[in-house]
Amino acid sequence: MAGAVVGLGESVAFANAAGLDAPLFLDAVSKGAAGSRVMDIFSDRVLRREFGYGGSVRYIVKNLGMALEVGDGQEEANVLPGAALYRQMFTAMVANGDGDLSLQGLITVVERLNGIGK
Repeated sequence: MAGAVVGLGESVAFANAAGLDAPLFLDAVSKGAAGSRVMDIFSDRVLRREFGYGGSVRYIVKNLGMALEVGDGQEEANVLPGAALYRQMFTAMVANGDGDLSLQGLITVVERLNGIGK
């Protein structure tokens, strides 16, 4: 789910930066392989910049951290590079003061990384 939210945030940030109609862009890409249940649920919230609805992203950081720590120090330790990357991105939300927002607020991190002010 975290990966799909990252993809959604990047898609909307890309569409906006390229001067595209973001809702139309998402509608087009959602019809193909890029479409997902996460896109169905969260795309309208991202477009309306409604980041308060849902659980705090602090819990996502905690849960991803627990997944990464399972087996830590043992031979059967899990190697989850995607989870590690997503945890860093959601941790950036917390560091930016957005830890109480829901996970669809991740677009704010993508925008900051790209110098897009909202």
